[in-house]
Amino acid sequence: MRHATLALLLVACGSDPVAPLRPDSGATDANLASLSCAEEEGVRRGVFERYCGDADCHDADRPEAGMDLVTPGVTERLSNRNSVIEGCEERVVVVPGVARASFMLDKVLATQGGCGDPMPLEGDLPLEGRRCLVEWIDALEAP
Repeated sequence: MRHATLALLLVACGSDPVAPLRPDSGATDANLASLSCAEEEGVRRGVFERYCGDADCHDADRPEAGMDLVTPGVTERLSNRNSVIEGCEERVVVVPGVARASFMLDKVLATQGGCGDPMPLEGDLPLEGRRCLVEWIDALEAP
């Protein structure tokens, strides 16, 4: 019954759960508005440095799960990289051009299933941060 209800909700609301996170879907945060989230520097400064690189989580000195999100080159480090979480190694952290298929977005949206904790650990990433993340991943070119 629960699965049938979920399926009905998905059909009624549309099939793209990422649609509300697209950059053109509403108001923007003034702090992120000045950054181009379609580029690595924008997502690094606007999202990763602010919400992921503090508290010794994903900084350069102690990158949890080997994921340094604050130094340049994050696109190359995460694109087409498989998760290191035990039992979830088949999940791709960032699928260039396809945010909804990226494990990173699942972690941020808390839709990762049994694959670790939602991120960030301190609470939900604000809507504008999620939008920025989607914009960055969708703008990446597939190899």
